[in-house]
Amino acid sequence: MPPAAARWAWAAALAACVATAGWLSVAAGLDVNWDLKNYHYYDPFAFLEGRIAWDVAPAQIQTYHNPLADLAFYTLVREIPSPRIVAAAMALPAGIAAFLLLRMLVALFPAGTAGRWAWIAAAFAVGMTGASGQAVLGTTMNEWLPAMLLMAGLTVIVESIARRGPASVPALALGGLAAGLAMGLKLTYGIFALALVVSAAIRTPWRAGLSAALASGFAVLAGLAITYGFWGAILWREFANPFFPYFNDVFRSPWYEPVAWLDRNFGPRGALQAIFFPFYFSEEGSRLAGELPFRDWRLATLMALAILVLARRCLDRARAPAEALVHGNAWRFLGAFAFASYLAWIGLFGIYRYLVPLEMLSGVLIVGSIIYLVRARRVRALAVILAASLLVATTQKPDWGHLPFRGAYFDVAVPEILPRALVIVGPFDPMAYAIPFFRHDARFVSPSNNFLELGQRNLLARRAAGLIASHPGPLYSLDVKPFPRVDPVLAHFGLVREPGSCLGIRSYLDDSSLQVCRLARVALYDSASARSKEGGKR
Repeated sequence: MPPAAARWAWAAALAACVATAGWLSVAAGLDVNWDLKNYHYYDPFAFLEGRIAWDVAPAQIQTYHNPLADLAFYTLVREIPSPRIVAAAMALPAGIAAFLLLRMLVALFPAGTAGRWAWIAAAFAVGMTGASGQAVLGTTMNEWLPAMLLMAGLTVIVESIARRGPASVPALALGGLAAGLAMGLKLTYGIFALALVVSAAIRTPWRAGLSAALASGFAVLAGLAITYGFWGAILWREFANPFFPYFNDVFRSPWYEPVAWLDRNFGPRGALQAIFFPFYFSEEGSRLAGELPFRDWRLATLMALAILVLARRCLDRARAPAEALVHGNAWRFLGAFAFASYLAWIGLFGIYRYLVPLEMLSGVLIVGSIIYLVRARRVRALAVILAASLLVATTQKPDWGHLPFRGAYFDVAVPEILPRALVIVGPFDPMAYAIPFFRHDARFVSPSNNFLELGQRNLLARRAAGLIASHPGPLYSLDVKPFPRVDPVLAHFGLVREPGSCLGIRSYLDDSSLQVCRLARVALYDSASARSKEGGKR
């Protein structure tokens, strides 16, 4: 293909990927996932308004997550009245990531490869239709933006290997930089940054491996500093922990207990599950790897094929690589990256939603494994087509929450409250998305939530308790009707609702279930009630 035609072909491919992703996002409806209602809209608002030390954990532990990835969503909602356009724009990273996967596939299956376009189509279809990737497409769950950056880094490395054999140091540095940028946006992507450094180091001689690991490792740190450094500095200034409240067993900030705060609610239960975990969580209904049921056999299939590939290599070391697979260094790099990512993931999280990049790579690794294992061309083609078709057809994605489009993205109206009010946010329910619609001199405090408990003595809990006890202005509660969870919190601080003071919040996202109630201190309330009764007797 002439260079000019190739450039236009790539431009058309990019446009098609972006347009398809946008269309799928709009077709899914309005994103109203739990995290969006809890912190994806509040956090960028709080960052821009300088509220990190003004409010106390109204978005629970997620109050202190890096807001950088959410600034785009916040800006889109504020500037664009159409929620459909916002939904399409939020799918842009997924479209670009799909384009990058296509670039990688073209490099791995170069011109002249027998069955080239069949392999590319099958690998692309499997990689882009995983349960997690589909479920978070166009949402605020911030999986596709770092996945896009990571795929950019991996594609640069694979294309470098395809051109010159071993990856060049600049390519490894660019890959590491992209992985570091992704990690800074979402710290869970640290497993992929680590895997990239490990896979870069697997080369001979050992000095070359060390140089590759150092180049990619320092680049990871540089990328992390770019996207997370500012936020880490803010958290250090306010709470003496750049990852507050995570890893506080290391930093020992007085603002929280010295615990690591890793979510171990998911993952294997026992040695057998740890070894064959993908086979346990792949079936529909499994809650071992996610909050919602899903079905996806990609990793289980990849694990089975990887075992067969390793066995074949051990039994037949003299066999040359299959003629349909070239760029052996690239395949080894991707295999090592996937394996290292999986080991880090199962050791730290076990949450399938975090594996969007590995889902994307599963297609190419599954296709490559079948090509390596099956010698007969017709049987090979049939096996690839059958495997891809079954994986795509049997996948069932979870739904993190969608509604039909209607009017503005946030159809929210809050009642007027008095100036300089303190609002006590009820525990556990995601409500912080409503805070930007209140008057900005109000202060929001959550003394009991998914990481703070009543009676704790850390400085953050004491700040919340001190504000509630000493606030001289009006007091309110923000909770969910008709069964508010805030009642034990109010009782703990000697507060009661004033009769008839509760006002509803109009919100399409919650079927108008939120309410704001005026509060009174028990001693003052009892005194006022006594005076009222005395006056009635007279």
